[in-house]
Amino acid sequence: MKIVYPPLVEQSVTYHSNEGISKAEMYRSMVEKGIITENGLPTPYTLENGWIKDFYEEENLSFESFLAMYPIFEQYDQELFKLVDGFWEIPVTLKRELLQELDSGNFDYDEKI
Repeated sequence: MKIVYPPLVEQSVTYHSNEGISKAEMYRSMVEKGIITENGLPTPYTLENGWIKDFYEEENLSFESFLAMYPIFEQYDQELFKLVDGFWEIPVTLKRELLQELDSGNFDYDEKI
């Protein structure tokens, strides 16, 4: 049986990959330290103190709010972005370009997330 860990645990293991910590150890540590709940959600304390960023994208964000949430897109022409059903979308060609950049390792940790 394969255990599915919460995204925050997966991200933490990736971030600390050079330390050799298992997913089980990371999960246990994060719960014990009050970083996440047993269900894998960030605790109010971690959100209030900025340890974990909440990237919940509400519908009909202004473009400025969208860029504040995803600063990697500041370098692209605003004309590429369209508000579709309340959410900012990009052309498939830009999505492919971003995936290639991601595969090439050209993004730092925060940009990947």
